[in-house]
Amino acid sequence: MLVDDQGRLRPTVIIPPAARARTLKAKAAEAAQHDAPAGSTVVAPAGARDRTRSANAAEPETPVRTPPVARPTAIPGVERKRIAVGLSDIGKLSPLAKPAVLEQALRLIQSFVVESARDRQAVLWGHHLQLDYSDLVSRTLELSQADVLKKATGYIGRMTDILGSIDIEAVCGAPSRAGIFGEYFKKTNSRIDTAGELETARIELDQLVRLMGEALEQLLSFKETLEQHARRIEGIGDEAEASALAASFLSDHLRAIRPPLSQRFLERGMSLTQTVAQIRSGASMREVQIEQPLRLIEAIQNVALVTVPGFLGSIAALTTMLDSNRKLTPTEAGELAYQLRNILQQLKE
Repeated sequence: MLVDDQGRLRPTVIIPPAARARTLKAKAAEAAQHDAPAGSTVVAPAGARDRTRSANAAEPETPVRTPPVARPTAIPGVERKRIAVGLSDIGKLSPLAKPAVLEQALRLIQSFVVESARDRQAVLWGHHLQLDYSDLVSRTLELSQADVLKKATGYIGRMTDILGSIDIEAVCGAPSRAGIFGEYFKKTNSRIDTAGELETARIELDQLVRLMGEALEQLLSFKETLEQHARRIEGIGDEAEASALAASFLSDHLRAIRPPLSQRFLERGMSLTQTVAQIRSGASMREVQIEQPLRLIEAIQNVALVTVPGFLGSIAALTTMLDSNRKLTPTEAGELAYQLRNILQQLKE
């Protein structure tokens, strides 16, 4: 404790040497700052202050790193080389081929890699086309036995049989009511020569006309199906022809460098050529198959739905006259007989 000037005791604080040095330095710095003159204040413009605050607030940008340049990857293998070929080269093999077929053959040759070719590729060249054609041939047989053809043909056949059995002259000359012997002998022949038989035939013919009208739309749809089927077969023929030309060209190209593979392509080219010949030779049969529903449609539209209803009206009038014991004149009977022969002739064409 220390004593001041008035004899009073005052507390004494002992500071460690390191802290004392720091305290003295702080007091000296504070005194120097207090005695120094105040410096001038510079106020920046408002826009500069805003840009400064925005720059200070933004995070520092990460420097862009340039990605390393990758070197080309070397993969072991065989370099692919295209065969030098043009449309004129393929056209020499088949001058009459379609341009589309030649272009397709050119694409097949250009996509062929000689260096990696194997026997399997040559043996199966165009094989899927032959399988597709085989399936289409089976489908052709199925279409030839279609139910709509059987029904329409059956309707027309039955109508022809009924009309061919009608004997107009006999009906007009027969009595309206057959006796006991007439009923007995009627069962022994297939002719329609009585008024009762004629009325029964008229009812069945009217039913056939209605059924044929219903089958008309089905026949039109079936005709479109046949046309689509024929186009698919023709498309297979074009593809097979292109494959055959490509196989022939590859056989010539490989004859010197790979003789066994050249022989495989030669065999495939011959096989595909035979397939093309079969497809082309069947074109007439496909046209006949398409004409079949057309003939049925024509018979139904022009005969069954137009001529036959008028004839059935005449038969109904004839039946009414016979029931009332009235007879036709020879001229009227001859006119009905002529109409009947004309209808049968059209149905049999």
